[in-house]
Amino acid sequence: MPAALLLAQTPPAENLGLTVSGQDALPLGPQIPAMEGYQARIRTVAMAPDAIVGFHGHLTRPGAFYVAKGTVVEYRGSTQTVVGEGEAVLEDIDTEHWVENKSGEPATLFVFDIVPIE
Repeated sequence: MPAALLLAQTPPAENLGLTVSGQDALPLGPQIPAMEGYQARIRTVAMAPDAIVGFHGHLTRPGAFYVAKGTVVEYRGSTQTVVGEGEAVLEDIDTEHWVENKSGEPATLFVFDIVPIE
């Protein structure tokens, strides 16, 4: 899809076709006192064909995702990037994006972020 067409596209807000498993978290305060109240979180996200991780930002939760299996497309503004098996994407304070599995095959992501302890 040409980038110009993405500008007119409304990003999907909802997740679709995802299965989250293997979630675990490590409180960071005991490791780094300045990080009290935050945790490092990791989880596995299985994306069925045509699955979507809805539009979201990382203003308060830096992170990364690693494609362990398959291929996905990440959309940031008017840019789309194909992210293949063995590749990772960093998500900083300026990141606002959504992800889609357009490959026709399942994809598996390992997702890591730092979030407030709930």
